[in-house]
Amino acid sequence: MCGIAGVFALEGQVSPDEIDTVARLTTRLRRRGPDGEGLWTSNDRQASFGHRRLAIIDTGFSGAQPMSDATGRWTITFNGEIYNYRALRDELETLGFRFASNSDTEVLINAVAAWGAAGLGKVRGMFAFALWDDRERELWLARDPYGIKPLYLGENGNALWFASQARVLAELAPLDLRRDPAALTGFYLWGFVPEPFSWWLGIKMLPAGHYMRVASGRPPPQSQPYCSLAQCFSRQRRSELEPQELHDILLDSVRHHLVADTPVGIFLSAGVDSNVIAALAAEAGSDLRTVTLAFDEYLGTSDDESVLAEKSARAFGSRHNTVRIGRDEFKSIIDDYFFSMDQPSIDGLNTYLVSRAAASQGLKVVLSGLGGDELFGGYPSFGQIPRLLQVGRMLGGVPKIGRSAERVLRALPSGWMRPKVSGLLRYSHDIQSGYFLRRALHLEADLSDLVDESWSRAGLERLQTARTLSSIVSPIDGDNCSPHAQIAALESCWYMRNQLLRDTDWASMAHGLEVRVPFADIGVPTIFFENTLSSIEQEPM
Repeated sequence: MCGIAGVFALEGQVSPDEIDTVARLTTRLRRRGPDGEGLWTSNDRQASFGHRRLAIIDTGFSGAQPMSDATGRWTITFNGEIYNYRALRDELETLGFRFASNSDTEVLINAVAAWGAAGLGKVRGMFAFALWDDRERELWLARDPYGIKPLYLGENGNALWFASQARVLAELAPLDLRRDPAALTGFYLWGFVPEPFSWWLGIKMLPAGHYMRVASGRPPPQSQPYCSLAQCFSRQRRSELEPQELHDILLDSVRHHLVADTPVGIFLSAGVDSNVIAALAAEAGSDLRTVTLAFDEYLGTSDDESVLAEKSARAFGSRHNTVRIGRDEFKSIIDDYFFSMDQPSIDGLNTYLVSRAAASQGLKVVLSGLGGDELFGGYPSFGQIPRLLQVGRMLGGVPKIGRSAERVLRALPSGWMRPKVSGLLRYSHDIQSGYFLRRALHLEADLSDLVDESWSRAGLERLQTARTLSSIVSPIDGDNCSPHAQIAALESCWYMRNQLLRDTDWASMAHGLEVRVPFADIGVPTIFFENTLSSIEQEPM
């Protein structure tokens, strides 16, 4: 896990000033990688890379980056971890590839050298990287299928810039820093800035599961998909998985996520997801270390999770630490929390605090239970949206009826109803509309009270929210796919990707901590179970 930055000349060469900017970008990313810094510029000065290192696999000098392969053709700056790198290395060695290190980075280089874009589909891990092909004079950019690791891009006509954090690019790179209406509108709708947009007009996110190949002398091409997470959800099993089979699948994922040359800890709360991860890690034979964040204000109350977490830790036989935080300490770090935030978000505080707690115990790597709710129906949306669609079917599923009813209900005096009630009929005709009603903070009609009308109109036009949500669901449409699979895809490809994973990245890396998410593993078959309505917690819309 690291921080990466760089520039590629779309015309001519990168200038000395641009190379210096790469160095400053890299320094600005120091908290993501406090263990080392590397800078590299290609011989023809078409590309310049920077790297901040958090040393976890092959922690010595041989694992430092930017790294070149044995032939000198390929050079990479890479953020993430490849969990199946040992198996891939064995396969590559049978093809004649030779290695100078024990790092997963060198394996990733050679996977692309051997198989091209198809090599990305063989990789099991989380990653964002820039890879220079010296023979073809071509830059590769790629990002993992779940979107666990971010990669932001910006073009100013002469150069293509990239970095692990949008805010760093905005501070230092010569890019268009006007506010993006899509970002502002998206934030008010959802509480985050949806991909591929960023808070700044000239900076975009490379989509998850996509790659780009950029050559000098022509504009950057559109990114190409190599893996669609949404399509994985369409491969639903028609019958429930046997408990032992499910156990074995999850155990395999946890074992892969424990691969490291440094100790691996676990975020442990009173929740089911983190306890499942800890139990599987204990079964895998890990030297278990668990961390719980507790608040002094909750001491002695039912809201204090540390009591149950400590009980679980004793059962697992882990070395456990409960790190408490009080009001005064919280006040002392709140400014750093906002300084660390990459883009506006209504989430991330708890991850920032628990990551700080884990780092204070000397940990560089932890496992998290993030992703369990999305797979196994832990959110109220899994029960509420199908019920909402029943209402829509009774009305014939005609959106016009809903819009008319919405106008009538909105005409009623303020305070007569909950804000989303007026949209119940309009947003009850399909899964994606119901999801919007359940997940969005505000309805589109409410934006005029929050944002200037010209901004909201432009933002909605750029966002195309309905089209985007439909594109997630469309591969999972049909009689053989359940609403559970569709909602799971939406929760994973929209809410988790845009908010939970993104916030986890900046909030943890602010403390030089790598967070791994075994539930969000492309190597885990996307198996879903139908949930009875009675088993879903009820919450108001």
